[in-house]
Amino acid sequence: MKKHVVISSIAALFVVGALLMLAVQIPTQNAVAGGKPKAIRGVQGGRSRASAPEVLTNPKVSKSIAFAVSRPVREIPQKEAPTGPPYEIPNPHPKLNHLMKLARGHAQVADGALQTSSGPLVAATIGLNFLGVGNGFPGYNVPDAPPDANVAIGDTQIVQWVNVQYAVFDKTTGAAQTGFINGNTFWSDLGGSCATKNSGDPIIQWDKTAHVWVVLQNVFSFPYMTCIAVSQTADATGPYFEYAFPRSGLPDYPKLGTFVNGVNDAYFYANNNFNPSFKGVDVCAFERDKILVGDVSASQICFFDDSMGTLFDDSLLPGDQDSTTPTTIGEDEVYMGSIDNFNPGTTIYEYIFHVDFATPSNSTFTGVNGTMPISVATYALACGGFVACIPQMGSFNNLASVGDRLMYRLAYRSFPDHEAWVVTHSVTSDSGQTGLRWYEFDDFTSSGNPTLGQQGTFAPDTNFRWMGSIAMDNQGDIALGYTESSSAMFPAVYFTGRVAGDPPGEMETEALIVAGTGSQLDTANRWGDYWSMAVDNDGCTFVFTAEYYMQTASFKWSTQIATLKFDSCQSPAATSQSSIFRSLVPGWARTLRSRSIFPAREPTP
Repeated sequence: MKKHVVISSIAALFVVGALLMLAVQIPTQNAVAGGKPKAIRGVQGGRSRASAPEVLTNPKVSKSIAFAVSRPVREIPQKEAPTGPPYEIPNPHPKLNHLMKLARGHAQVADGALQTSSGPLVAATIGLNFLGVGNGFPGYNVPDAPPDANVAIGDTQIVQWVNVQYAVFDKTTGAAQTGFINGNTFWSDLGGSCATKNSGDPIIQWDKTAHVWVVLQNVFSFPYMTCIAVSQTADATGPYFEYAFPRSGLPDYPKLGTFVNGVNDAYFYANNNFNPSFKGVDVCAFERDKILVGDVSASQICFFDDSMGTLFDDSLLPGDQDSTTPTTIGEDEVYMGSIDNFNPGTTIYEYIFHVDFATPSNSTFTGVNGTMPISVATYALACGGFVACIPQMGSFNNLASVGDRLMYRLAYRSFPDHEAWVVTHSVTSDSGQTGLRWYEFDDFTSSGNPTLGQQGTFAPDTNFRWMGSIAMDNQGDIALGYTESSSAMFPAVYFTGRVAGDPPGEMETEALIVAGTGSQLDTANRWGDYWSMAVDNDGCTFVFTAEYYMQTASFKWSTQIATLKFDSCQSPAATSQSSIFRSLVPGWARTLRSRSIFPAREPTP
């Protein structure tokens, strides 16, 4: 959602607050996006997991409103770049008024998972480390803020998308294969608003089982829509199958996840729905099998979730599959989110999307209204969830933490004996600075019912760490990338991580990706809104992107792209510690391993 003027952080707060004043009123009318889902009632929002989860039925099924088989992207003439002064892209908080109320009289709380010991230097080696799209990229002038930098890695290429432009890089050398390309250029052959609006909030992903690129970008002005495309080949500059699907309200903060279960494979999706205040969450499943072959009849199956009128559910992340093989046949998709209902909090909320493209009426969305909680250690939302509190050197302009939501991605990996999801969000640590809470959730039963495997809060000193993105390799090693700042340092890009044999809940000592040499001025305190830690098909190589400043200025962000790999990560064909372990010990001991006593894992692609 764009405003073509630079506004101060104070003005932005009042504007967003006015729009969202009704967002926490209870109850509200169950406004439905294009349909009237029925609800099987359980309990009120945020109750015990032992209570019956609430379930949405009667989904809205729709076909695309536009379809195109595009020319190769490399042959499409570049559209004009934006003209005029740089602009700030506001980030509406679904529960701003609620968070402001929670902040009144809020006392400092002890973080229940704070890491208190220091590990060895993170056992991962940086490979490529190069400049992405932003200030310093050839011919590029920053048109907006924040960059919403996200990245994916394919067979031979790396693609980075930063809000309204993207570029393609060589996977081996990091050399740019294209200049920056305007987002609406990509959608030229689809036409309509997808090709003219270039609203931002993009997602770029690599479908690891189909070996194709997946692109998503929404339209934030009426008529609202989601533009989604898949490449016809593994070449990101080649032709695509492109679709536009309708949305009922402004589809803010869209997130996408691939999930292949061999029966109802889908691209799962979520966005916050504003019209104009927060109305609920749209969750959808795009018909992957048809989209992959350019079938114009491909459908989306959607639920509009207003939490039975309470507006409890928001900012949901769909699980995004990093394994290269399908998961358990017919298994349902897991979503997580809604952490902004309580501060301090002790819960992550789970949701289950069962999709059936053959019989859409069988589709359900379970966990509505916070009725599938997973208990976690106590945390306090970073900056209260809405205040700009991150200091920078040489500037009185603090940065926003986006601390009211889980950070993209909810990375999913299937192992031979269990499944794992990892996710992170920003919190306030015991001494007042922000840190990174991270989780691993495990399911040893393929029930779609993950439980907490391990958790930790990484805040090893007085610096502020925030805006993380996390993923897991085929050995169970975890990489966590983020930005870091303080009143004595410029914002910089770092990463940490852990190998499967480290003590549960602990990260190793961080390593620098790129140092900032400037701070951000003005720019309405906007930073982020999200980064991306992705994993290569080799199962070992991570790629991460985030922003920083080369000079103290406004609207002059740069981005960096880095690959990294844990030294111990093996190819799937190699014998792992856990495969040896499994051959020598009885089942009861392997069960103990699920409780992090024996955390080594079997390699999967």
